[in-house]
Amino acid sequence: MITVIIFYLHTIFAIFVFAKSYQSDGLIQAFLNVIFIIIIFTVGWTLTDVIIGLIISDKGYIINIKYKSFLDEILRLTGFYKPLGDNKVLLTPKDTISLIVLTIIEVFFYRFFYSLGKVKEEKLKYPN
Repeated sequence: MITVIIFYLHTIFAIFVFAKSYQSDGLIQAFLNVIFIIIIFTVGWTLTDVIIGLIISDKGYIINIKYKSFLDEILRLTGFYKPLGDNKVLLTPKDTISLIVLTIIEVFFYRFFYSLGKVKEEKLKYPN
């Protein structure tokens, strides 16, 4: 579930950037911005997956949780939950955590990247 939300957020962001770029810079620049976002996402996900893989195992973790408990219901929503039976659950959070880390890094990067564009536009409009 978390993974789906992150993918939707990236899709909405790419559409937003495309629309803004198309209005201000034209069609070619809008496509280039979307391609840039896709490249940053794929390369960033690969790098964060490798880094998180040093901390979290690919095989996951087996834990004991009571069926229909509060924690069981919360973990079902996360997307890295797999019931094994006999109150045992396999948690494989590596991909989800790497996507969360990537999204946090991208938020700071895109704020910085697109704020530089605004500063350049203001200098062009109002030169000293």
